[in-house]
Amino acid sequence: AGCTLSSKFLELLEILEMLGERELQRFKDKLSEIQPKEGYQQLPSGSLSNADPPALTDLLLLFYGTDYGAEVAAEALRAIDQGAPAKRIERLIAALRAGGHFVDLHREQLIQRFSEVDAVLKLLRGHTLTPEQYQSISTGRSNVEKMQKLYELVPSWGRERKDQFHRVLCITNRALVDELEGR
Repeated sequence: AGCTLSSKFLELLEILEMLGERELQRFKDKLSEIQPKEGYQQLPSGSLSNADPPALTDLLLLFYGTDYGAEVAAEALRAIDQGAPAKRIERLIAALRAGGHFVDLHREQLIQRFSEVDAVLKLLRGHTLTPEQYQSISTGRSNVEKMQKLYELVPSWGRERKDQFHRVLCITNRALVDELEGR
């Protein structure tokens, strides 16, 4: 997963960088036409028009998260007759779903060793945590207790929320995240 782009999204970036200028423009046009599933916003066409492959990858990740972002990219590629890259992305999606998520794989270490819990809670408040959840977790007496309370919610989260949690962990304690990821 990593603190920058996940390896899966680096692969998506590679695929987009292999498109010619014409295909890339058609890909962006198609992205602006795709109606996202409920709960997601359409990509802003203003941001799409001048976006290079790294910016497109960032937009897909920001607006749709890892799984759905890859699905949308595959759909747009299929629509512009780029079947081979679309298939590559579909294999990526399958690999994403098979692998465990960083926040699940490193649960115990994060509970025991994460010291910037208040900063994490502040960054999660409002989109990942409701005000009530934030309040309830903040009352924990120690960082370990707060992380335990936070982790009580994690099993109910989908990949997007876990990705958000992972990004916040990276922002608040990159050294620990890098260590756990074996970097």
